Amino acid sequence: MMSQSQGLNFLLDVNSRKSIRTLILFAYFAIFQTLILVQKPFLQLEFIFIFYSTFIFLFVHHFILHFYTMIEKSDLYRFCSYLFDFTIMIYFMKSFPQLSSFLLVLQLFMLFVASFELSFVSLCGLGFLASVGTSIINLSASQGSSVQSLLSLTLFNLSYLSVIVIAGQLRSDISNLQVDLSQTRKKWKSQAEFSKTLVEKMPLGLLVTQSNDSVVLQNSYLSDSVKLQFPRIKAMLDEQSAMGVQSPDLSYLDLISNERKILQVDRSKYYDEDIADELSVFLIKDVTDLRQLENELKQKDKLATIGQLAAGIAHEIRNPLAGISGSIQLLSQDDEKTDPDQKKLMKIVLKEIDRLNNLITEFLDYAKPEKKPDQTINLNELVNEIAHILKAHPEARANLKWNLDISVQKIKGFPEKLKQAILNITINSLQAIKEVADPVIAISLTNDGKNVILSIKDNGSGISAETQKRMFDPFHTTKPKGTGLGLAITHKILDAHAAVILVSSEVGHGTEFKIKFPAIG
Repeated sequence: MMSQSQGLNFLLDVNSRKSIRTLILFAYFAIFQTLILVQKPFLQLEFIFIFYSTFIFLFVHHFILHFYTMIEKSDLYRFCSYLFDFTIMIYFMKSFPQLSSFLLVLQLFMLFVASFELSFVSLCGLGFLASVGTSIINLSASQGSSVQSLLSLTLFNLSYLSVIVIAGQLRSDISNLQVDLSQTRKKWKSQAEFSKTLVEKMPLGLLVTQSNDSVVLQNSYLSDSVKLQFPRIKAMLDEQSAMGVQSPDLSYLDLISNERKILQVDRSKYYDEDIADELSVFLIKDVTDLRQLENELKQKDKLATIGQLAAGIAHEIRNPLAGISGSIQLLSQDDEKTDPDQKKLMKIVLKEIDRLNNLITEFLDYAKPEKKPDQTINLNELVNEIAHILKAHPEARANLKWNLDISVQKIKGFPEKLKQAILNITINSLQAIKEVADPVIAISLTNDGKNVILSIKDNGSGISAETQKRMFDPFHTTKPKGTGLGLAITHKILDAHAAVILVSSEVGHGTEFKIKFPAIG
């Protein structure tokens, strides 16, 4: 069976034309066979002999056509093949001229099929020979005396001419249509390949779903880069919608890397007339690094502004504090005139002045610009030293379990500054596990080829989302006696080392600080 995609091209196909020719002959054979059975005049022995011998010759000829294709390449052979069929039919017409009308229709069908296989000149030659043969037979039968016979002869010849002209024009139109269709298919295929390449190479995920949530189209970005399938994305979107969150950002925990990721999801809908359904189009992009960079820039702007303000205020406050402190110390030296209660109050004042001086010193250290590190240090030795110090820390519980996975890693840095920064983070971890039955702190040091990654993870109380947004801001603290400068100074030190600090935490499930230092050879 011919494929549906061929359309009108079946007339230009060699095998299709063979089948059509054979089917036409078989149809006429069946018609004449019926006439033999139902019409007594056709039960003549001569008619039966000529009828069967004629069609045997035709069917043998067509059998050869179907199974010996190597001799079909020549236009002359094809012309002779059709001429053979026409000669046999003319012979049959000569024997039984009363059937000339039936045979004329058969010849016209054959001539129509031949128009798609022969050149126009060959087709005209075949039509001319068929016309001459048919005319001679008709003139012989009518002996040239009947006006009706002449009219029939004229009609026969006009029929040949009409089929040749119409079939030739049809062949030309079909050929032109075939060329246009071929060009259209090439353009469509080119556009389809371009669209496919564009969809696959675009730096974001494209997802199209129907109203029943079945996926119509999905590019490889989701499976290769984001590593998420639509059911999980849909579940997170529904959860976010139920919470009343309108942000296009979708935050989730990547189960493979165990890191918190942020996706930007843009959704639109349109009605597709072709499938009669409303389609949802999702554009999905991993913006984790972008959001981290934005937060880093915001944090740097805050720190720069507050640092400048802190430096100015610190200098202005320190001078009066020095005068106050000196005056109190002079008053406290006169033991005879000073009341014991006053001495107690003076000690409190001096203690608070010292506390303010320490706070101002931290201000100045914070505001002081950091130099770019140029020393090569073994970070593993520094981390081991910090772990040894923390094991003896007053807040370290006796049942605290340490999990250390540290390999040799070298970075550019200032040992004392880094020690201060890492201690600030690990002491926070110690304080977070105070209420945990089985406290654990895990410290690992790895290398991914581009970065040296220091991970400090605890199973403590965790940090709320609101606190995570402000935890590195100066003066922001959740401790009753905290200054709010510890993590701010830590962030500044790490920033000076070109390090990126990532925080992953859930309330009641612990916190992980992941610090990425640029690796060196």
